[in-house]
Amino acid sequence: MKKGNVTIWILLVVILIGGGAYFYQQNQSQKEKTMIGENKMKQNVAMEDDKKVEDDKMVKKDEMMKSRYSGKVLAGKSAPYLEFNQADYDKALKEGKIVLLDFYANWCPICRAEEPNIKQGFNELTNSQVIGFRVNFNDNDTDDDEKKLAETFKIPYQHTKVILKDSKEVFRTSDAWEKDTLLMEINKIVKER
Repeated sequence: MKKGNVTIWILLVVILIGGGAYFYQQNQSQKEKTMIGENKMKQNVAMEDDKKVEDDKMVKKDEMMKSRYSGKVLAGKSAPYLEFNQADYDKALKEGKIVLLDFYANWCPICRAEEPNIKQGFNELTNSQVIGFRVNFNDNDTDDDEKKLAETFKIPYQHTKVILKDSKEVFRTSDAWEKDTLLMEINKIVKER
């Protein structure tokens, strides 16, 4: 074989080996990218599954909260804020809960303005020993039990708030509340326990 032909053969072998190595490396790199992509997809699916499990737990907790009380839950997860009904109120007193009674009239602009603040406050409360009741007062939704409760506590007018601890009144105000006021006043009483 001539020296030129040997050189060409060597060059061809080097090109084939180099090209094969290049294509092999590209193939491996593509496989790694595919594996990384598949792992990310698996992680995303796992995260979505975890979120679904957490969401399912929250739904079950909400359902338990709703089934635990006969009245409508207006706000709150750990510490519910309910439409007043005598059965839930009696149960809360029997269980030794800290109870907020919010005397509310649907025609009252102060009551309507502060209701979102009350709900936000109960949504942030995490103490299951606290429960709130929106008690209808001198409006077209007021029932006999609510009238008796207002008489018992000698409520002079709507937007009065009373907090009970161990079934006894420990706080009263007619001031309009912001969310932070509600949290501050209730947490102050919780700490006194």
